[in-house]
Amino acid sequence: MSTLSDEKLLELFERYRNELRLHCYRMLGSSHDTDDVLQETALRAWRAKSSLAELASVRAWLYRIATNVCFDELAQRKSRQLPQDVAPAMSDPKQAIAPAQCDAWVEPCPGAWFTGVTQDPSARYELQEGVALAFVAALQQLTPVQRATLLLRDVVGLSAEEASRALSLQLEAANSALFRARTAVEAKLAGKPAAQRAIASAGIQDVLARYLAAWNQLDIEAFVALLHDEVQTTMPPSPTWIAGRSHNIEFYRPMFAAQRPGSFVAVATRANAHAAFAFYRTLANGEPHRLRAIQLIELEDNAVRRIDHFMLPELAPAFGLPLELSPAQVEGGYVSPPCIELAADALRGKSST
Repeated sequence: MSTLSDEKLLELFERYRNELRLHCYRMLGSSHDTDDVLQETALRAWRAKSSLAELASVRAWLYRIATNVCFDELAQRKSRQLPQDVAPAMSDPKQAIAPAQCDAWVEPCPGAWFTGVTQDPSARYELQEGVALAFVAALQQLTPVQRATLLLRDVVGLSAEEASRALSLQLEAANSALFRARTAVEAKLAGKPAAQRAIASAGIQDVLARYLAAWNQLDIEAFVALLHDEVQTTMPPSPTWIAGRSHNIEFYRPMFAAQRPGSFVAVATRANAHAAFAFYRTLANGEPHRLRAIQLIELEDNAVRRIDHFMLPELAPAFGLPLELSPAQVEGGYVSPPCIELAADALRGKSST
């Protein structure tokens, strides 16, 4: 075929933008780096547009370019992790949280990135499974080639031949990398709860509404009533994490008690196809409520099974969140029932943030 026009290439790239963005996120484990890598992917696609032999193969062609850009990025830094991968759980919840470390941590990705992304019928993992934090963290333990092979085959849904061509591997080598990757990821995820499904169910919406209200009303008893027996809390970039209901209760009680009424606001958002909340706090009277963290929660048996509290306010632009709340926002609905309705709407996909 003749070389694509710039306009046609842009149209095709926009069609696949968000799924390519999610692919780069899974490869890197970083929402910070993803948009830079995606921009480089677009630039390389423009430079190589004459190499696209058939328009029907454009999706696999774009994935090949995006994967190679990710390979270049991964060659410059170490893989990202979650706190459970680097340190044991805190043995005494009364101890101080360990200071932030410069290790590279797996980051959450914004809910807006899922707009227009559909499930490929050839994919082995469902969309929610393919962006769960535990899955993304497990990917980071693979070699880049193993990681890319598993993603292209089991998440993107490319055929064995398309994936091997994208990676410039012989078919046998690609299949071997896929087998090793599947074995390693399945071992890493063994015993962990499956990705939350049926997010629009009445039971799950009730848990989310009660969870949000417990934080906004600083109701520790309502909060602990929602915790699963095996609940875990992480707090990147601190390596500290807490395992088990009793230890989590012991950790959260003084935290809730230390908050001044009105100093704390939780706002519903979406991340990694799970419930998420942005946490704003003012440290003194008269100061604005500033973003302090983005928190993801996962549910199991209608209880909170996992709390990942990312103390990374620098993620605000990616999530479309303000760094500060105005007094009108604080007083005009963020603490009241409309905030709960926002949580339910976001989880049903009505909101991009």
